[in-house]
Amino acid sequence: MLRKLPLMLISLIVVLSIAVIPVMAQDAAPVPDILTLPEEIAGGRPVTITVSDKPTADQPAAVEAWNATAQRFMDLYPNVTIEGLELEYDPAAFAALIASNQLPRLFRTYFTEPPKFIQQGAVADLTQFIETAGVGDVFNPAILDVMSQDGAIYGIPRDAYALGLAYNIPLLEAAGFDGPPQTWDELAEMAVALTDRDNDISGFAFINDGSGATGWHFTNIAYGFGATPQDIITDNGDGTFTASFGEGATVDALQFIQQLRWQDDVLPGATLNWGSISEALVSGRVAMAIYAGDQFNYDYTQFPDADLTILGYAAAPAGPDGQITLSGGNLWMVSNSADDDQKEAAAYFQLWRQFDPVELQTAIEVTTEAVGMPTLPMYVGDYQAAWAAFREPYNKLPVANYAPFIDAVTSGAVTVQAEPSPNVQDYYTELGVLVSEVLSVEGVDVPTRLSEVAEEFQSFVLDR
Repeated sequence: MLRKLPLMLISLIVVLSIAVIPVMAQDAAPVPDILTLPEEIAGGRPVTITVSDKPTADQPAAVEAWNATAQRFMDLYPNVTIEGLELEYDPAAFAALIASNQLPRLFRTYFTEPPKFIQQGAVADLTQFIETAGVGDVFNPAILDVMSQDGAIYGIPRDAYALGLAYNIPLLEAAGFDGPPQTWDELAEMAVALTDRDNDISGFAFINDGSGATGWHFTNIAYGFGATPQDIITDNGDGTFTASFGEGATVDALQFIQQLRWQDDVLPGATLNWGSISEALVSGRVAMAIYAGDQFNYDYTQFPDADLTILGYAAAPAGPDGQITLSGGNLWMVSNSADDDQKEAAAYFQLWRQFDPVELQTAIEVTTEAVGMPTLPMYVGDYQAAWAAFREPYNKLPVANYAPFIDAVTSGAVTVQAEPSPNVQDYYTELGVLVSEVLSVEGVDVPTRLSEVAEEFQSFVLDR
C-alpha cells in the first residue's frame, strides 16, 4: 500500500439528491447480474466455514438478518454450513489467532493489513474465485491493487473511504463563513473565529486520546503538509524499511498542531475518541473536525434524534502540494489454513452476498446503516453507475451537504494517498502517544521528539 490511489481510476458515486426516507424496492434501479456461481461447491462434500463480524446479541434485528443471509446461501448449497463469529478485527488479537492457527475461515480486516498477512502466508490466493465469478474487472483497480501481490489477489474489497473535514454549517454561517476552509492556514484562522470558550465550543478537533486513532488523524494532517507514505516509512527496495518521519512534513504538521493547542487555543480540552468526537460534532461543541466519510454511519445509528442536516463534509484543506488526504477501508480475506473446500466456500459466500442482485436488494431493505455516506466507490464503469443508481433512492443522509467533498474528488482537486506501510498500526500507536504529549505538555521540542520516536520505531519495530 505504498502506491497512491490515482483519482483517474476512482469513479465517484454521484448521489446529490436528499432522500432521508427509504423507498420501496421496486422504485430502485436494478443492479446487473454479473456474478457467475458454480453449480456445486466443494464437489458437494460437507464443508463448514467460520465467518467473522456476525452482529452481537444486543442487535437482534441485525442478527436475524445475518442469519437469514447465511441460511439463503446454505439453501443454495446444502452441503455448506456457515458459523458466524461475533469477532471484529483487532491487530493484536488476530496476530495471536495466526500464531495459533485459529483465524476464521472468512474475516474482515483493514486495507493496511494485506502486506503483513500475505508476507506471513496467512491468507489464501483468491484470484481463481474472483476471475471465475466474473467480477474482477468491475472492482476499482486501484483499490484491488491494495490487496494484490505479484499478480495474485488476496482479498475482496468491502468499502473504501478518504478522510475529510466535517463541519457544523450553522456555526460556520453564524461566524460569517459561507463554506469550509480551503487551506490549512485558513482552517487555523477560521478555528480561532469559531472558538467560543464561554459556550464550550472549539473551532477544530481531531481524535486526541493518544491512541492509534490519534496517530491516524495526525497522519492525515501530515499528508496535507506534503508528506507521502514513502516519507513516513521508506521502502528501501531490498526488503528493509526506514522510519523517515523524524523530519520534513511530519515535523511541520506536528508543529502546526502545537500552534493550534498552545498559541491559538482552538482545540478541545476534553479527550476525544472515535465516539466522543462524533458526539461533540453533532452537539455543536466542535465546529470542524477531521472525519472519515463512513463515520456518518456512526452518527446516524448512535444519535437517532440528531439533526444531521447541520453537518457538511469537505475534502481535506490544501497544503503546499495541494489537497492530499489519507484513504483506507475494509476487505474480506480467507485464512490460508483453511482446506481447499473451505477456501472455495468462503470466497463464494462473500462474492455472493456482495454481488447477487437479490441479496443486494434484500440487504439494503433491512440495513440499519446510513446509506449515502460519502465514501469512495468500490467499482468502475457501467456497473458502478448502475450500483449507484440502485442505491440512490435509499439514501438516509443529506448527501447534498457532502458536495464539497464530492466535487473535490470528481474534479481531481484532491489526491488520495494510501496509508504508510508496513507496520502502520504500530506507527499510528507511536505517533498517537507523541501527539498526546505535544497536546498536554507545553514547549515540547517537536523536531527532537519526532526524531527520537522514529529511531525507537526503527529499532523496536522495523528492525525486529
